[in-house]
Amino acid sequence: MQDTVLLRMRQSGWFDLLLFFLAVAIVLVGLGLAGMIQYRVQMNNMAEGLTDFEIRENLGMLAARRDSFMNIGFAVLAFVVVGFAILAVASYYQDKVSLQTKKNLGKLRVVLQYIVALGVTLIMLFPIYWMVISSLKTSTELLLPVPTLWPREFQWQNFPNVLNRAPFVRYLFNTLVSTFFMMLGELIIGILAAYGFAKGKFKGQNLLFMLVLGALMVPIQVTFVPIYVMISRLGWINSFPGLIVPNLVSAYFIFMLRQAFKAVDESYLDAGRVDGLGRIGLIWNVLVPMTKPTLITISIITFINGWNNYFWPKMVATKDEFRTIAVGVTRLRQTFAGMETANYNEIMAGAVMAIIPIVLVFLVLQKYIMTGMSKAAMK
Repeated sequence: MQDTVLLRMRQSGWFDLLLFFLAVAIVLVGLGLAGMIQYRVQMNNMAEGLTDFEIRENLGMLAARRDSFMNIGFAVLAFVVVGFAILAVASYYQDKVSLQTKKNLGKLRVVLQYIVALGVTLIMLFPIYWMVISSLKTSTELLLPVPTLWPREFQWQNFPNVLNRAPFVRYLFNTLVSTFFMMLGELIIGILAAYGFAKGKFKGQNLLFMLVLGALMVPIQVTFVPIYVMISRLGWINSFPGLIVPNLVSAYFIFMLRQAFKAVDESYLDAGRVDGLGRIGLIWNVLVPMTKPTLITISIITFINGWNNYFWPKMVATKDEFRTIAVGVTRLRQTFAGMETANYNEIMAGAVMAIIPIVLVFLVLQKYIMTGMSKAAMK
């Protein structure tokens, strides 16, 4: 009987969710315990005669927040215990309740799922909402000690003020040009490389593909210095080649396309060879049409990444003639230097203008992203 109850609990969708919260609770309690240890060590080494404020300033991050970690951790742990208890009782009495009760419990489960999904959605969308309403406030209202969730008076002039303070049209043009060529390069190189890894047969094929996958584990901060030195020696600082060339290849997209190409049956390629198609013809007339969702997904993700790219353009574009829109938003604060108040409202207005294209692209083409991701992960 106990095995049956445990099996039913594990088959429930709530079981995995409760396990996740249990892991979160363990991590929080562990951080709290580490903070308590750090607090005792630091207090033993603390100089005498310090005020409470000075003591708090000298404490480490874990020591200063030990109580918060412990309280939140135990609260989550209590939630998990209650959740497992309810789940165990429900699994035990599953065969003993009436059909109507099961239907009611099913409806309650659906309602709870919608509530949780709505709560997560609101949490994720709140920063965007705050950015939008902040762009319509005055700088004085934005800096109030008690923030307002709705503008007292809409300041639509913040948007034209942004266009007057910085060459946003030029930033937009630079972003479009660099993003287009990055997307084109990643598609062409990714398709050719993926064809070789998926349908080609040559020595060291798997080894080379493992090296490509290894590139996914290397962060840009590691390769930044040699790439920057190379770009500098080529004289590509403050130029479109400097913005574009280091981003022409994506190991992740090569992996996605390889998985998509491997899912295409070899008989389609054999039929194309019978019709006289070469390698390029097979790629263009057979593989590309059959993996269109993945290609569209790669194009969309490349567009979003190129539009949001900040770190590399910040390094190689030091003049307004070549700055992208992500860097241009931070430039707005410098154009306001020397004035009495900060122009955070106009910075927010610039950020709103910067995200509008990628939001529209995502809303219109999100189904292709989901389809392409699922197809790439199937094999």
